[in-house]
Amino acid sequence: MRLLRFGEPDGNSSLRDINSRLRIHNELAGDLRLLMTERSMPRLNRDVVTLVEDWTIENCVCPMLVGRFRDPTKSDGLPSDWLDFSTPLELVSVEAKAARSLTRWYRLGEPSPLAEESLHNWSFPDGR
Repeated sequence: MRLLRFGEPDGNSSLRDINSRLRIHNELAGDLRLLMTERSMPRLNRDVVTLVEDWTIENCVCPMLVGRFRDPTKSDGLPSDWLDFSTPLELVSVEAKAARSLTRWYRLGEPSPLAEESLHNWSFPDGR
């Protein structure tokens, strides 16, 4: 994801780029509002939502989902042993086998051996 720029002498982001980012944030906000009102995770369509196997949360500058991504809408994806990563994560539910980045939902398959420790490193239960 690119850093938006505005109010600079040069190198500003286009208004289209800023509006696109706003739309993405609004979609995430809508999903989070639904979690608050419905008190449950949404059902994720396995024919549309990417499955991530051998997943973990990587310790970069921000939490990111790392694993073998399988997009059901694309038949010619990366090789099955190829690791890829998501945009920064906003929400993870191991029990619901789902994760939400800023831009999309993911279905979680089997976790990697590192997943439990990585979740612990990024989790702050009860707002702590």
